Amino acid sequence: MARFISLPPSIDKKTFKNCIYLFCVLTFLIYGKSIGNGYSMDDEYVIHNNTQVHGGIAKIPEIFRSTYAIDEKASFEYRPLVKVTYAIEYQFFGESPHISHFINLLIYILCLILLFYALLRLLPAYHYLFALTVALLFLIHPLHSEVVISLKNRDVMMSFIGCMCSLLFYLRYVEGKGNAAVNLALGFFLLLLGIMSKKDAITFFAIIPFSMWFFRDAGWKKIGLIFLTYLPVAIIFRLAAKSVTNSNVRTLLLWENPLFIHSTLTERIPQAFYSLYFYLKMFLLPHPLISYYGYNQVPIVGWSHPVVWIMLLLLTGLVFLIIKLRAVKELWFYGIIYFLITISMFTNVVVPVVGIVGERFAYIPSVGLCIVAAYFLLNYFKVPLQNLALKLKLVSNGYWLAIALALLLYGGKSFSRNADWKDAYTLYHTDVETASESAHTHSLLAATALSRVKAEPRLPKAEKKRLVLEAEAHYLESIRIIPDYTSSHNNLGMLYYTYLADNAKATRHLEKAVALDSNYVEAYFNLGSCYAAAQKYDLAEKCYLRSVKLNPRFTTAYQALSNLYGIQKKYDQILRLNQEAIDKGVKSDVMYVNIGNVYFVSGDTLKALPYLEKAIEFNPDNRGVNAFLANWYQGKGDKQRSAYYYDLMSRSSR
Repeated sequence: MARFISLPPSIDKKTFKNCIYLFCVLTFLIYGKSIGNGYSMDDEYVIHNNTQVHGGIAKIPEIFRSTYAIDEKASFEYRPLVKVTYAIEYQFFGESPHISHFINLLIYILCLILLFYALLRLLPAYHYLFALTVALLFLIHPLHSEVVISLKNRDVMMSFIGCMCSLLFYLRYVEGKGNAAVNLALGFFLLLLGIMSKKDAITFFAIIPFSMWFFRDAGWKKIGLIFLTYLPVAIIFRLAAKSVTNSNVRTLLLWENPLFIHSTLTERIPQAFYSLYFYLKMFLLPHPLISYYGYNQVPIVGWSHPVVWIMLLLLTGLVFLIIKLRAVKELWFYGIIYFLITISMFTNVVVPVVGIVGERFAYIPSVGLCIVAAYFLLNYFKVPLQNLALKLKLVSNGYWLAIALALLLYGGKSFSRNADWKDAYTLYHTDVETASESAHTHSLLAATALSRVKAEPRLPKAEKKRLVLEAEAHYLESIRIIPDYTSSHNNLGMLYYTYLADNAKATRHLEKAVALDSNYVEAYFNLGSCYAAAQKYDLAEKCYLRSVKLNPRFTTAYQALSNLYGIQKKYDQILRLNQEAIDKGVKSDVMYVNIGNVYFVSGDTLKALPYLEKAIEFNPDNRGVNAFLANWYQGKGDKQRSAYYYDLMSRSSR
């Protein structure tokens, strides 16, 4: 590998190593506290509760046939390489968020080294201070705190690593270093790895040839050949993504981005200008930082909004200036074009973006803005960048003061985010103060508060009550912002039903949820439970049957409906319902237990036994059924079978 790594004349090995040490020290100073954090936003989907990750290395082939998350309610893209890193971690360290956070910091340092090295290679005639300044600004910028601290967002860093490595090998090809075929092959392979980490890397289809033209005056023949190598990248990624076995398409909702519901290109263009304003503003003044923006924290704007026209005039002026100065090829010109190309995926103009905007979307694009900032900063202090012999002690004190101030302000802001991301509850509790109009943030905080109640049964009653009332308040806030927020109506209904014993309020919100979404399986089931509690058995039956119809494998509904029929002594309907489920291929112990119970209650134990034994074949962990079978066989003198079920019972958890 050493033959692929060569330092330009602008830097020696000792200085290069010292710069790497600086990256390490600053990264751990700013983000080291995050190692003590737990799991947070969306980590339950991709790490914490992900059975594939918990399967370790043995599950890697399955991971390559699955989307990022395997939750039935979630819809994630195809990002197998990131999950592979989590599976390897689990194989060697078990479930440890602290190890994962530590590895995130190492990956971030690798990003910084690659960025620094790529700039050195692209700018061999420039003093290394330029590349170092860009890397330092990138390192400390608070816009990156979400990506570094959030485990789920490791995908962005890995995508960036693939992009940078790919660029370097395409650069070797353009420069004629080494074997051209090898360089092209490694270039497209590493770009593929970047895309298989996250699709953000697709923008490098444009960035790489643009960089080759800008920095090396690459001719159309070489650039054309680079474009040809993108074809296998696209084909392989497409075929791999189509091989997934758990593809799940969900309806994108108002709280994620109203532009999903109804919008034309003409309506999305002004939002694109506003999105650009957001990212530029957050680069200069990164406050407040929020884990989820969305509706209505970020407004949906039209052509009448003043920011749209300001940005339109600004971009028009920049385009005119770039065209006029295109032959000069100033670095600020490259930085702006790089930023516009890489941020284009996240401006809502081609496809609306989940959350409207997001800090993680600025990770790769911010390199361009760091280049622009470094260019003007060094030029302002008249640092002679083309003097490779320049000693750092001769650089203006004003420059060092500016860097120190940036480190203090931007690095301090990044450092402060470590505590906010301690866990999901802390994150949402902190962010909702500044994201007061983000319906989804209110909903997330409410759900996390209730999760604490469920996960910590030993909480004092006063604390449980506080969390429940907090959840109620934030679900109501989410509904205030979006009156038709379907899941908040469902969740609020279950809060009233489960924790506050207010069946009337529960029913009202659940009826609203099913009215808004006639395919909402869980809401129908929950509404059925409310009706059953109110002894409105006919209405409860209709809701349970609707949930089963929508999801024939929803075994909890079969259990609830069987219990409902049992209360009414409609035993034939229990037999019919569960037998039909078995005939449809629903594989669960629930149906067999339900049928077995009917025969047992009817006094036909011999007929019940085969069903109960079949239930144990599906689920050996059913303690109650194991106990019944063990006792029954003991009473019949069958010690062998009795011992078998006693043994299963001793190992059963429910």
